[in-house]
Amino acid sequence: MQQRVKTLTTFSPPPHLSASSIGTFNQCQMKFKFNKIDGITDDPTEATLMGNFVHDVLEALYHKDADSRNSNLAKSIASQLWEESWGERVEPWVQPGEKMRLFRWNAWWCIENLWKLEDPKIVIPSGIEHEVNGLVGGVRVKGFIDRFSENEDGTLTISDYKTGKVPKPQYSGDKFFQLQLYAHLLRGMDIGNTTKVELLYLKEGKRLSGNITEEILQTAENHVVSTKEQIDEACESGEFTTTTSVLCGWCSYKRICPAWSKNVKR
Repeated sequence: MQQRVKTLTTFSPPPHLSASSIGTFNQCQMKFKFNKIDGITDDPTEATLMGNFVHDVLEALYHKDADSRNSNLAKSIASQLWEESWGERVEPWVQPGEKMRLFRWNAWWCIENLWKLEDPKIVIPSGIEHEVNGLVGGVRVKGFIDRFSENEDGTLTISDYKTGKVPKPQYSGDKFFQLQLYAHLLRGMDIGNTTKVELLYLKEGKRLSGNITEEILQTAENHVVSTKEQIDEACESGEFTTTTSVLCGWCSYKRICPAWSKNVKR
């Protein structure tokens, strides 16, 4: 259900977009406004915290010498990062006791499942947590790539870690958009030509792969340009659409959203 909410002023659009902010705008324009224009911080969830923690462990793992990358090293890195900062970051959002124990167990499950998908000793990344910043169809886009590697023919493969559930086939296409956008940016930055992207679903130990073609890159660019035009129109008019769904129950902004009601609370 959609409802257009008009304010009495205009707004300045954010200076750049990302794959996640584009997704947020297309999911709910009002949520985008709260976060990217009003600057209201989106509260972390257990899922996002675990995902970020696992990403940090794997980033550190792949910075180590290839021959040393085993599960014992990963466990040592996880313990060190937890003691240095992650324990304090998670405490306010995860209840102590059984819930905290389960949080750490699930995080380790994801880390350990990396070995079901690949042998880290033979993976040679060209970039790890690599920042990309460039124009896509004239639109400034930024992001961070979990990992990209060079193929035998000199082309690139972009890899992205996921700690959530593997999506149903009809929804998997949306998950590749971020990597398609990164492929576009890597080319624009003269870093390389990406021919393959892959989503590594650590929780279930499953890999989803896709190819990159000129048509796919153009479709991704068109989506960016179209979304930017809609963002500019909303900022100019002061009208942002609220889209209510079952997802509203997990939204950090429902307490201030004009469309929130008990009808959609789950």
